[in-house]
Amino acid sequence: MRPPGLDFAGDRVQVVMPPADWIGPEIVVTDLPLVPAGPTAGTAADQCGEATPLVLSFARPADGGGTFTNGYTEEPADPAFVCMFGLPSSPSGFRTAWYELVAGDTSQVTITTEGTEYDTVLGIYSGSCESLQSLSCSDDIRGFQSRLTFRVTRGQIYYILVADYKPGAPTAALLRLSAVMSEGGQAWAQISNSPVGGITRHAFASQGPSMYFLGGQTRILGVPVISNRLMRFNVRSNEWTQLADVPGSSLSNTTAVRLGNRIYVPGGFNGNTSSYVNIHLVYDIVTDFWDRRATIPVGLLPEGAMIAWAAAAAPPDEQSYYLTGGVATYSDPILDPDAVVSDRTLRYIAATDQWETAPSMNAARYAHTAAWVSRGNRGLCVAGGLSTGVDDEGEPAVILLTGGECLNPATGTWQATGRMNFPRYSAGSAIGPDGNWYVFGGMDGSGAVPETEYYNPITNAWQVLGGEYSLGGRPDSPARVWPRGAFAGNTLYVFGGNDFPERRVISSVMQMTPGPVTFDSTSRILMPFASVLGVDNFLGQGAALPVGVPVSGNFSVSTQFYNAYYFDWPTFGRAVVRLSDIPADSNFNIALYDGAKVIRGEGNSAIFGGEKVVGVTLEPGRYFVVVERIYPRDLPNPGDFYRLVVNRG
Repeated sequence: MRPPGLDFAGDRVQVVMPPADWIGPEIVVTDLPLVPAGPTAGTAADQCGEATPLVLSFARPADGGGTFTNGYTEEPADPAFVCMFGLPSSPSGFRTAWYELVAGDTSQVTITTEGTEYDTVLGIYSGSCESLQSLSCSDDIRGFQSRLTFRVTRGQIYYILVADYKPGAPTAALLRLSAVMSEGGQAWAQISNSPVGGITRHAFASQGPSMYFLGGQTRILGVPVISNRLMRFNVRSNEWTQLADVPGSSLSNTTAVRLGNRIYVPGGFNGNTSSYVNIHLVYDIVTDFWDRRATIPVGLLPEGAMIAWAAAAAPPDEQSYYLTGGVATYSDPILDPDAVVSDRTLRYIAATDQWETAPSMNAARYAHTAAWVSRGNRGLCVAGGLSTGVDDEGEPAVILLTGGECLNPATGTWQATGRMNFPRYSAGSAIGPDGNWYVFGGMDGSGAVPETEYYNPITNAWQVLGGEYSLGGRPDSPARVWPRGAFAGNTLYVFGGNDFPERRVISSVMQMTPGPVTFDSTSRILMPFASVLGVDNFLGQGAALPVGVPVSGNFSVSTQFYNAYYFDWPTFGRAVVRLSDIPADSNFNIALYDGAKVIRGEGNSAIFGGEKVVGVTLEPGRYFVVVERIYPRDLPNPGDFYRLVVNRG
């Protein structure tokens, strides 16, 4: 039998068998330098179907290049820009140039054409060249160059289109394009380290600001080292308390759930490498005491063997909890194509100390995550995880499940959720204050998953949060497997886990607040805000310049090179635009444009100080004046004010 490889098919993904021969030390998140890569992209392509690749990731956060576009053409299928200012002669622009970006990480990308020697229009698209979907566009930002900031999702394709606003190219037309990816994970902050060191494959429960983690492993491979510690962390006071140790040989690869003032732990791995242990522990938070409860009846277990890698969740009344799935065959690593995987759902009733069966899941799964999703009456929900099946050649294979399902106890049926954007196993999850179900960390078929996404029970769909909410994925902050956490108020707290492929255990405690948030009046919830940001046309933001009324202006910061104004010319006749009081050590230009950005006059003589004058005969209409700072190029004096006025000639 051959080891399984990566294979996407329907709602399942065949996963890769990871290495199993490394034992790593504890890892603590540190600040390591991130060295950006220089721009190395080739010249832009003349057609969308031949778009030049851009390479961007956290390890390579910058790319771009230069292209002379004089000989470039337009295609009939070139999309029209919705952001072009004024009255362009073609809504698709001229001499279109194309790049293609396959995002290496989920993040935010800024693309700019600053430095280009002509008037650019910039557009970002998803989809395909045959069916482009506009995400955003920008016409002018500083002068007549363009800039966009937009969110990208790892693995998705984005098309970048740059066009010339004007039809003629009388001189060499050099396009300069720069793309920069922002570092991810900024929304996460490390607030503490576990006083007992790194931990992974641990159980976790929460009660308001009190977070409990117990058991787990301080070493994963080789001879496993299982912790018997129970620790409480108060997220409000940032204080740790060591509580009563887990009795016996302790447990890992298990789950936990809180009912009232008690935390229940149903079985798992105790160091016996031949089978999992059928034990049911309960911890009393008030008395700091461990006890035993009824074990799962053998007849309710798959093939009578105890399970691990299961996931538990409790209804809001906290009178019972549900145990879902799990695997009955011991294996470490857990990617065993011959494993016995459970599709069963068991319910434990605390008042009677009894187990009973509930409707089985549609898909057997283990190493998944579970939660009780009250909003939308979804009920008990599971997502992701692993299962077993056969590959295209009929060989046994390990399967990564790409979606989830929810059991509504009122109907007794499981219904599928939408497909996750990043299917994963050994992930953590938590219900947010907005009623959404957040999933973070874990592994897919090739490595650890940094992206955080959430399930919206109203739309029955999964949505990825922006790259700032990714949990690790950078050289200085690894994505983590088996993180565990919960919300306290609006903030999500995450404990422990391990990296991959080194498999070093992690001691850090991280926090993240989803947001900023915007109120969605349709679904009546608070949702994380995500958008594609364009830049308004700077001419459209120009200040009013009433005819005959002088105005004053200045350049206050080093990045300010253009000031725009507009005036409405009432009748046919000669207009005189005068820029005066230019500082003696400065050179300012003045240019007059009509509504199609056609230049009507310019006072660009290379002199310092004094004044610049443009006189031209105009038809009635709206016109624009641009004052450009030519010198100094670095730090202007904000105390130097010029005077601008338009008069009848």
